Formats: sequence, structure tokens, C-alpha cells
Amino acid sequence: MLTLEERTKELETLPDSDVINRMIDIEARMRDYLTNEEKKYLAVEGLIGIGKSTLVRLLATRIGLKPYLEQVDDNDLWAGTIQQFYKDRNKFGSSTQITLLHMRRAQADQAKRFPRSTILDRTYWADRYVFVPTLIEQGLPQDEVNYLNKEYDKFSTEFPPVDLLLMLKCKPETANQRVNQRKRSVEMTTDLATRKLDKDHYLVKIGERYAALPKTLKDNKLYEGPIIYIDQDTFRVTDGRHTTALLECIAEALNIKTNGK
Repeated sequence: MLTLEERTKELETLPDSDVINRMIDIEARMRDYLTNEEKKYLAVEGLIGIGKSTLVRLLATRIGLKPYLEQVDDNDLWAGTIQQFYKDRNKFGSSTQITLLHMRRAQADQAKRFPRSTILDRTYWADRYVFVPTLIEQGLPQDEVNYLNKEYDKFSTEFPPVDLLLMLKCKPETANQRVNQRKRSVEMTTDLATRKLDKDHYLVKIGERYAALPKTLKDNKLYEGPIIYIDQDTFRVTDGRHTTALLECIAEALNIKTNGK
């Protein structure tokens, strides 16, 4: 199986007409398969601010996946929760994770009941193995950690069986830049955007744990399926060659036959 980077390089050697033909073919075949033949669960993970929601929307539009996005924009409850969290992570860390867990539980239930293939923007995996360990490092009380782990254990039996994980990666500098560029009101007044990037910056800390997440999932026997790594320092959703390469990688991971092989 070619990596996304290898497939992109291959497409960059082809004339535009060939790329367009492959793009049309892959979209048609995947849409037919994912909406009519077999239900699949896809999930997207990656550092804050690096384009998970954008990618989820793109795939939903292009190949007919039902998207389940984090309820961030235009959500007063979430806005208040996240603002409290960034002001005092120790005090509001546990309650924020419980709020997220309720949202993920509702989305997981909806995804399982939905008749077609779906794609999730984030999973509880990152909550448990990226964000909570970072909170522990910053002083989250052990009794709250125990409670969260108990809830995650319960949810693990309810979570849909993911068929493909898309892991977005980038340098912390890129994530920091994008957080500042998107200017979400819930983030711009917090240290996520205002603090100078250094080794103790929140984005750096969770970035390190995201890099270890695939191994953590495998070690805990939570996910051992295919993973497509997407380097957000170089991948562009507006580039037809890049998106066609990604769709062909997804098709191969899900065993969908295409003209791209």
C-alpha cells in the first residue's frame, strides 16, 4: 500500500486530464460503495487547529459520508465550557471531559443508527489518551482521573468499530499559526493563542501524545486497523492531486476497487 505522500508524487507526474479522470472515477466508485454497498466507520484525529473539521466536510461532500462534527461553532454551551477550561484546566478539566463524553456518546449512537457510512471528527481515544494525561501532568486529582477512566471503560463498549483512522499531523508551529488564523472566539483569549510557543505550551504537550496515540491504541487493543497519516504541513485540500491521492488511499484501505489501483 502506497503512503499518501507516495501516491501524491505519482499523481504529480501525470497530466491534468489523467488526474481528472481518476478523480471522477474514485469519487463515483467510493460514493456508490459507501452509500449503497457496505457501511463503514471512519474517524479523524489530530492536533487542535490543523483542519480535522475541514477534512471531514470535504470527505462528506465528495464521497457521501455522514459527518459528525465537534459542536464548537455557534454552540453557547460548548463556548462556555471551553472558556472555563482554558482559564483553569485543573478546576474544569474533568467537567470538560464529561461534557465531551456526553457529546461523543450521542454522536456514536447516531452513527450506529444511521444507515450509511459515517465519519467522526475526533474520538474518545484522544480524550482519554491525549488530553486527560496532559491534565494529569498539570495536576488533575486522582479521584477525578479514576472517575473519567471508569466512564471511558463504559463507553468503549458502545463506541462504533472504526474501520479506518485518518491521523492528521503537523508541527506545533503550524497548529499554533492556524489557531490564530481561524480566530475562534473561544480560543483567542486563552493561552492556546496568546502564549508564546515553547516546550511547555499546551499544543506542544498534546502534540507529543498525539504522535504516540496509534501505538497506545494498539497496546490497549482498541484499534489495530489501517491508519492513513496526513501531513498538514504539506497536504492541501484545495489541490486536486492531493485530494485524489487521499481518496485512493482511503479506497485501498477499505478494499474498494478503483482505476487508481
